[in-house]
Amino acid sequence: MIDGENSILPIVTFDANTTWVDLYRIAQPELEKPGLQKLVAALNTSVKCVAVERHYIDKDYRDTFFNFHSKRFSTPNSRCLRLHFFNRSIARAELKESTKVNGAYLGYSIIRPTKPNCIGRTLLDPVSRGPASGFAALCEEHVSILGCELKIRGFPFISQDADVTVCAQSALWMLLRYYSNRYNVYPETYPFQIGNLTKDYSVGRVVPTSGLYVWQMAEALRRLGFGSVIYTRALYRTQFDHLLYTYVESGIPVLAGTKDHVLVAFGHRSDFSITPPAAPGPIFTSQFNSALIINDDNAVPYQLLHENGAISGPGAQSSRFKFTDVVDFVVPLPEKVFLPAEGFKTVVTAILEKSDEFGVKVLSPELQKERLVLRLFLTSGRSFKKHLAERGMGHPQVEDMYRNLPLPHFIWVCEISHASHYAKHEILGEILWDATRNASEPNGWIALHYPEILVTDVGSALNGLQKFFKINLQNSKPYPVYRNNLHPI
Repeated sequence: MIDGENSILPIVTFDANTTWVDLYRIAQPELEKPGLQKLVAALNTSVKCVAVERHYIDKDYRDTFFNFHSKRFSTPNSRCLRLHFFNRSIARAELKESTKVNGAYLGYSIIRPTKPNCIGRTLLDPVSRGPASGFAALCEEHVSILGCELKIRGFPFISQDADVTVCAQSALWMLLRYYSNRYNVYPETYPFQIGNLTKDYSVGRVVPTSGLYVWQMAEALRRLGFGSVIYTRALYRTQFDHLLYTYVESGIPVLAGTKDHVLVAFGHRSDFSITPPAAPGPIFTSQFNSALIINDDNAVPYQLLHENGAISGPGAQSSRFKFTDVVDFVVPLPEKVFLPAEGFKTVVTAILEKSDEFGVKVLSPELQKERLVLRLFLTSGRSFKKHLAERGMGHPQVEDMYRNLPLPHFIWVCEISHASHYAKHEILGEILWDATRNASEPNGWIALHYPEILVTDVGSALNGLQKFFKINLQNSKPYPVYRNNLHPI
């Protein structure tokens, strides 16, 4: 059924007589067959209704139109379509009240008049892609349809237009739009602006672009206020996949480069049936990682990049790449994070395994019972405190101490568990480390929490000399892992 086919907002409801072919006809000339195929592949199982918003002025496409497309002899239209997706039939009258349709809204996709790729700015709820597949960093947007305000949460997506944006610029745009949507400290950055960030050190013309090198992407991020760090598989070898996972686990989307393409990795999927190698030392949760959740501008949103390549089957939505295809990645670290992930791994393993004063063998008989499972991630001190009450922290005294302890803007956290508990998303303790310290400082940690004891450095917390305060704990219990960085999808 099609309501208002010739109106400014046709509403297409799929039924026995109305299909995606009818949407394709109505969305002419902007929607092309390759774009339709992407939409069908991404949304066919969940979308039951599409509202077609004609004459939509898209801020990202307008940026590239005025700076590039308008200078062409054959000039494309300056306006776009915006497709709104719903998981049930929507009557036009329902769009007068957001409460009636917000729960059915699955997101939107801008259809721009660019060839060969017409899919522009897109934000889809991950549920539109099928069953839950892991945990991912997500942001929110508010969308207006006929004055009806709707909310959508997801990770931004855009396809390359082959002129102003190719894979590197598209990946940068997705990462930057996530940050500007989620944190008001970061301004929106538009596609042509991204190209201009690299014009001072471009090895060719800025537009039409032929892509960017990894160091150019890192420099673009640095110019926008990030502390860019580059990792290569050739240099970090056995640590490479662990470091990539650790930053993603921290809620930091990364630019993951293959030999000839750039992806955005912003989530992961764990498989606790994986048996880590029987090597000495702790198990890191990165060893349970079976897939990364990525956006690939040449494919559909929320693909799974599996360790050993694509997995076939209904709803698999697998990437054509595998872990070893990623040869480097760029991390947009916040300004106040000085200690990188590899440095944090070094210091916490030294504390747990080698410290004669604070090691597990000295202070925690309970943790010695099984091989340790360690989960490393970065978060803000504010967010960590915000979720203390709901987690309980295993003991009331631990929660009270953390609540009253001054914390820096960002902290590294090492959650400590056993395999039997971590499979249930439970931990037994943690180490908090000041992210502005370096790995050479012998006691840069803020707090060390084992089931039997809590040790805090109240001296450093109050900007003074190191002064340890110890609380002996009794009847500690396992408690939930910290989940604010990533959301289940």
